[in-house]
Amino acid sequence: MAQVDFYSISQPDEQARLFLACRLVEKAMAQGLKIYIHTDNEQAAMDMDDLLWSFKSESFIPHVIVGIDVELGDDDEVPVYIGYFDKAPAGADLLINLGSDIPPFLDDFPRVAEIVPNVEESKTRLREHWSDYKSRGFTLNHHQL
Repeated sequence: MAQVDFYSISQPDEQARLFLACRLVEKAMAQGLKIYIHTDNEQAAMDMDDLLWSFKSESFIPHVIVGIDVELGDDDEVPVYIGYFDKAPAGADLLINLGSDIPPFLDDFPRVAEIVPNVEESKTRLREHWSDYKSRGFTLNHHQL
């Protein structure tokens, strides 16, 4: 079963959530992992793409948007994929779920990260995710940042 890590942040804004996602990507890349960032839609994927280009001036995170830059399976050399479809790249090690729902391809990943901003609506939705993951038998961890 997969391990799911929930990261609670004190900031209520989406930008802080995306910035933490970038930090998680950077850390996972340093470990040699292949990452898939799941978003709700094309605009959210493009926002994440923009932030990965600019969040740190001294680092570069090679990435592509599935459906815009490449199709699934087109480029296995890229360590970071961003997408918003019901399919994920094969062989990815970490799913960073920035989408509103738990994606249907969840079982393809050994590790999952969920980021919880300090907004009651988000907390409620992610509590539901926690319950769903727990009922499926996933190993759950919570990190208060």
